[in-house]
Amino acid sequence: MRGLLTAVFLVIICQDFVNGVRDNRGTEFLLTFLENFQRDEHQPALFITTQSPTATVTITLPITVTVTNGQVTEVDLERLDVELRGSEKSNRAIHVTSDEEIVIYGVFAEKASSDAYLALPTDVLGTEYFVACMTPVARSEEGWDNLPTEFGVVGVYDGTTVTINPTQDVTFGGNNYPAGQNFTVTLDRFQTLQVQSAEDLTGSRITSSHPVSVLSGNLFTVIGNNQEGSGDYTVVMMPPVDTWGKEFVTAPLAKRTAGDIFRVVAARDNTKVTVTGRNPMNLDAGQFWEFEAGSNEYLHVTSNEPVLLVQYSKTGDADNTNTDPFSMIIPPVAQFEADYTFSTVELINSGTTHHVNLVIQSADKAGLIFDGQPLPGSTVWHPVPGTTYEATDLTISAGTHTATHSSPIATFGLFSYGFASAEAYGYPGGLRLAQIGGACTPTQTVANDRVDNDCDGRVDEELRNGIDDDGDGLIDEDIASGGDGTDVGRRPIFKISTIYPSLPQGSP
Repeated sequence: MRGLLTAVFLVIICQDFVNGVRDNRGTEFLLTFLENFQRDEHQPALFITTQSPTATVTITLPITVTVTNGQVTEVDLERLDVELRGSEKSNRAIHVTSDEEIVIYGVFAEKASSDAYLALPTDVLGTEYFVACMTPVARSEEGWDNLPTEFGVVGVYDGTTVTINPTQDVTFGGNNYPAGQNFTVTLDRFQTLQVQSAEDLTGSRITSSHPVSVLSGNLFTVIGNNQEGSGDYTVVMMPPVDTWGKEFVTAPLAKRTAGDIFRVVAARDNTKVTVTGRNPMNLDAGQFWEFEAGSNEYLHVTSNEPVLLVQYSKTGDADNTNTDPFSMIIPPVAQFEADYTFSTVELINSGTTHHVNLVIQSADKAGLIFDGQPLPGSTVWHPVPGTTYEATDLTISAGTHTATHSSPIATFGLFSYGFASAEAYGYPGGLRLAQIGGACTPTQTVANDRVDNDCDGRVDEELRNGIDDDGDGLIDEDIASGGDGTDVGRRPIFKISTIYPSLPQGSP
């Protein structure tokens, strides 16, 4: 172990906060970083923000930070401490705790090989995952003969048995395992593992005896354009299967003209997936469907069983745009939030542009508030065929932003991404992580609990107002607030200070 470590305490001031619910905000995170190119030896970083009145955040790594009032807090990390290497077991976990809920992004901005992920807290982790990667590049570059796909696992509890069923032949810890054959690894708290392959590991299944953190992606790949052109590092933090959904809405990426690529991954056999304008596809567990969408195409994706949907940005050479590949989880509409606090990422190359896609029900557009102001009247909205949803994209400034709605039951999707020459990043601005992907037992209604109390596949969709807000014949059965809805809003105001004591690393 590392012996004496420096703990960093961040105090972030805010007002109007609701906590204790299943979403991407949390008080404990166990994270890591998948392997990236070691070009200029840039360090990975955590970007941290909050919506709490005060949050004291402890990161058990030897670091110091400079905090700017009103901005997201960036914590640079030593990559040798936190970056997974090779296909083996290791000790490269990042442990983050807080006395109030925070939002974290894991950012790895290496020169011409960058991406970022939205971190998930330990209280929403699960015991079943399927991996999402992209077709690897079979060429020699940066000392690699074949650039690998990869996934990583972080132990949260001592004595966790992790069972891996890879879709490709893999070598792990010096042992060879054929595709489709289970192998197990025992992880204690703070231990990590990474599995790499020169083939596409998408659909590999990970199960565990206790909840774990899982990340997946590519060390470096070219997406689209027949794998010709510039490539990038890609990474996502995987949501567990019990939070997957059955309905999604997609929007194209700003500035692009060559379209985007999507992958749908199934967790159960006999999964039927329907996508706007395409013949339905039947998938078994671990299988995936890859399809393209034009840069003016908005899609409705539905399935009879819960699925995972990932959006991929193509190489910049596909349309001569200053950008490159990234991967981004698309939450199901049932996991949309009613408010977001998120941050942008500055990439290594200069001239980064930052964008958001917004997706919302047509009837709810007027209540959207971005950075404290209604959207401009000139905002162009695009209908999503076959739905009552519309979507738009905004170009935004660097820094921390908020998006809210005047009604706590008017949820919407927000996706944050950015482009620079030969670099890009993307992630959802946030999401609910209700357990809607498995069997459901009706529970007593608790306001703002992010639990599907009435088992209708939706979460916190009613106000406590004696009205059937969602039109299902029931009244106040799954409520979004403790009163009439006016007590739910979050309006962050930041004041940040730091203290630097030294702490020994103890047992979990």
